[in-house]
Amino acid sequence: MSDVATPPLHRTEEQSAGAAALVDRVSAALPLASVYVVLCSVYAFEAWKRVTPWLFTDELELTQLSRSIAATGRAARRGQAHSPDSIYTYLIAPLWLIHEVGTAYAGIKYLDVFVMASVVFPTYFLARLLVGRKAALFAAAGAGAIPSVAYSSYIVEETVAYPYAALCLFLIVKALVVRRRGWTAAAVLATLLGAAVRGELVMLPVALVFALMFVAWSSDRARARRRSWSLGDWIGALTLAFGAIFLVSGIASHHVWEWQVVTRAYKHRLIVEGNWAAGSLAIGIGMIPLVAGLASLVRAPGEEPDRALRMFRCAALGGLVAFGLYTAIKAAYLSTVFATRVEERNLIYVAPLLFVGTAVVLERRRVNLAALVAAAAYVAYLAGYAVYHAVGSPYEMGVRLYSDALGFAIAQQANLQLFWTPSTVRLVLVLVLAGGLAALLAPRFLRDRTGLAGAISAALAVAIVAWNLTGEIAAAAGTNQYASREVPALGRPFSWVDDVTGGRPTLYLGQGVSDQTSEWLLEFWNRSITGVSSLDGTIKGPGPAGGPNITADGTVYWSGAPTDLGLQYDYAVEDYPCVDFAGTEVADHVYRTGDTVKSWRLIRLTQPNRLLAECTGISPDGWTGPGESNYFRFGGGRGGWLRVVVSRRDWGGPTPPSPYQVLVGPLQINSNQEPQLIHVTAERNGSIASTKTQVVWLRAPADRFAARVVVDSKFVPCQVEPQVSSDCRALGAEVSYRFFARRP
Repeated sequence: MSDVATPPLHRTEEQSAGAAALVDRVSAALPLASVYVVLCSVYAFEAWKRVTPWLFTDELELTQLSRSIAATGRAARRGQAHSPDSIYTYLIAPLWLIHEVGTAYAGIKYLDVFVMASVVFPTYFLARLLVGRKAALFAAAGAGAIPSVAYSSYIVEETVAYPYAALCLFLIVKALVVRRRGWTAAAVLATLLGAAVRGELVMLPVALVFALMFVAWSSDRARARRRSWSLGDWIGALTLAFGAIFLVSGIASHHVWEWQVVTRAYKHRLIVEGNWAAGSLAIGIGMIPLVAGLASLVRAPGEEPDRALRMFRCAALGGLVAFGLYTAIKAAYLSTVFATRVEERNLIYVAPLLFVGTAVVLERRRVNLAALVAAAAYVAYLAGYAVYHAVGSPYEMGVRLYSDALGFAIAQQANLQLFWTPSTVRLVLVLVLAGGLAALLAPRFLRDRTGLAGAISAALAVAIVAWNLTGEIAAAAGTNQYASREVPALGRPFSWVDDVTGGRPTLYLGQGVSDQTSEWLLEFWNRSITGVSSLDGTIKGPGPAGGPNITADGTVYWSGAPTDLGLQYDYAVEDYPCVDFAGTEVADHVYRTGDTVKSWRLIRLTQPNRLLAECTGISPDGWTGPGESNYFRFGGGRGGWLRVVVSRRDWGGPTPPSPYQVLVGPLQINSNQEPQLIHVTAERNGSIASTKTQVVWLRAPADRFAARVVVDSKFVPCQVEPQVSSDCRALGAEVSYRFFARRP
């Protein structure tokens, strides 16, 4: 029995060897897993602190698309079919199957954290092709701690695009090193799918092409051939190279409008705004990774040939050129059609390459001195001059957080918390750069003291990661401060519409909206709001926001003819009193727009949907502008009264009294399907002075009617009292209308 029960000796040895191998694998994976878990813990806490989205329209648009995918399987914005934009919308769509918006939003934030922090894995595996485990851990931790990882609590595509780009770059280098079909196919397929993850990743195939070109150029055969070139050969080669660039640029100009605009008319902006983005990235990652990363691309004196290192250099240079070019072109183009911005957000994908290059320099303790000096000079220019004189203010310290360039966050929080000025920040950056360079060069002078040299390199690595994590925490603090500041713009409870409607179709209809933030927040937190519009075109996207047509009796329709009413809603959130629906008021909600506190009303609508009244030409703070205000009553006015308040109670400046007229008459729908005052049947005249208020009562016509207030003398506050007011609107008076069946 003992012979049967006792396993053979060779099987026992095999099991012991297998167990030992498993322990070794777990032990090897534990440090990297620990880095991932620690980073996820920090970022999950930051996500928990972020109470609401605020980066609109980005976060709302992706929410609309993903909610539509979850509900119908197709992407749409406010019910209108639209491209899904990214696989990210499919990734988060299942979480919108959770009924409670707050719970679904929390789930998306935590999923984003786990996905974006996973950049540590491809970065580590890329670094392991070149360096040992400790140096690779540094590269992974650095790439996983850059300030832009604060996007992990946003609903944005970067959460997937950043680790995906790192994965593609790893596959490119791996395929170039091992030259196997499987790895090559994986690299090609992954890069081709990049644009489906995020538009910027369309540059991944371009980076691959550049890498192959650099591989061919740096090959032994090409170097041997170039050794035999004469001066004429070099001139010819340069001529062909420039010819190829011009040819590609011409083809691109023919097919890509943005390329044509920038390269033909705004070449200088390519350089300037590209440098701004690089400068923000340099500050965010602590400058030294950019210096060492660039210097690592040049062969160091006495360096032994290393295929993996050469392939990495080719791929890294390709990635830097591709994403640098994309960032510069996009920033320059945006400056012509939108705003002049620092677009670091599009350049963050090169960060893993820079950290791997830095790991190579730190571990091998060898660097090309000329390349290091050139890179240091460039980074000093970026951080000390280019970004200091960038758009806005030095280091963008005039704002709490710059959403497109989170690399500035460490300077912005230093200004808020430590009262650092731009000059202080510039001095600190210079000292950090000088100290980092000294640490990089120390091994050259400590060749006989390897222990001390290793300790200095390790200390520098720890300091770099600490700087990055500090910047990330600063960026997260800034975004959470913004989120907390937006809470009053919507007011709690956030989901007050869903709580009443139970998810039934609800329309938001506004008027005179100058800041759409409160509406965007309302739309995000209440998924029953499926239609968004305004009476005067002041509500915009994302998604359709065209105004409704209205019949003479106030019936609302969304088609070309009143015989086809189109979609009808069960409820409406109205911007009362300038939007007044027929129906039953079931809830109201206080919100804030700027410094003005207002109230929404939730109405259970009649069928068909019908407006009782509307007014136009009144801003959210109650003032009329260059045009005149109008009031249209669709519900009939037999026996009613119209109260009109004309006031300048909130203006005490030295302006003379202004005459005004209140006009009333019948209402008619014109050929543009808009209500208008036909002719005047009653008129009241008066004069309004600073700090004064006047109330006018008018008997309403028997049928539906229109009213208008004309203020003769407008004024511009910032011109009357430039030391007191920054409001440069042309203002008439603060006007309000209200209809009463009986005069109070």
